[in-house]
Amino acid sequence: MRFVHDDPDLPDLLLIVARDRNLAPGLVEKDYWVTHALWALQTAGLEVWFKGGTSLSKGFGLIERFSEDLDLKIEPGSADWLPHVSDWSRHGAKATAARKAYFEALANRLRIPGARVTPDPDAIDRAFRSGTLRVGYPGRHLAELHGMAPFVRLEIGSARVTPFVPRDLTSFVHDKLAALGQLGDHADNRPRGVRCVHPLVTLLEKLDALRRRFPNDAVEPAAFVRHYEDAARIIRAKADLPPLTDYADVAALAADMLGRKQIAALPAPEDPAFAPARAPRWDVIRAVHAAIAPLFWGPRIPLDEACAIIRAWAAEAFR
Repeated sequence: MRFVHDDPDLPDLLLIVARDRNLAPGLVEKDYWVTHALWALQTAGLEVWFKGGTSLSKGFGLIERFSEDLDLKIEPGSADWLPHVSDWSRHGAKATAARKAYFEALANRLRIPGARVTPDPDAIDRAFRSGTLRVGYPGRHLAELHGMAPFVRLEIGSARVTPFVPRDLTSFVHDKLAALGQLGDHADNRPRGVRCVHPLVTLLEKLDALRRRFPNDAVEPAAFVRHYEDAARIIRAKADLPPLTDYADVAALAADMLGRKQIAALPAPEDPAFAPARAPRWDVIRAVHAAIAPLFWGPRIPLDEACAIIRAWAAEAFR
């Protein structure tokens, strides 16, 4: 049985889904390959944890925005060709060599049907504490990605991945085929039971990133502006989020992350990063916020409103 991407009718299907969703065909196409790449990681026998914006979208349906990268933690599982890494932090020659061997094995041995896996030359960590792979796919609409890379980027390293919630994932293309009753005509490459990191972990990490990056004029707003709406979406959905395991509330989770140095400080409602003002820095942030509109397929939260939601939540959660 062939994959969806082997079907000669795929070009027509991409255009139909793009029209239905009011999206560029290139984004619909990349969404499919993101899903296929995650399925391939599972099929290889690897243990995968999934976090970040794409996890919020695909795993929990909390945001309606395309994310550039897949943030992953990967362990060997039953894939005996991937070395286990026991030390992700030390700079010593032995620890660095072990991490180097891990990333080389991933780049050389990982197989994603229909795509080509290569190291990302633009994202090199000489200590190999993290690594990035490019999944190049035979895209028909690579020129219609609104500034996104013409490949799927896998960002891999050690990260906090607890608590997590197993989720079944899909794509716009798979959903359309299911609605047409045609999904059974293709090999099912939808990932099942992917370990998606709890949204409240992601919320605290995104707020910490905003707090650190906002005052640094050397950091372009394009690197962090998406966090405002993502954080506000998580907060708005707090009553419907999966329960936290092992933590009484988000304040206890934040205290644990702070103690482990996974965030640098607790989010504070008075932080300037959450208080839009008439200032050059905010003018640029507003412009970038407007410019990423093509990456959304649902209604947006205005920047000032997102900040107000964040301030109110921080005041309540950490009073």
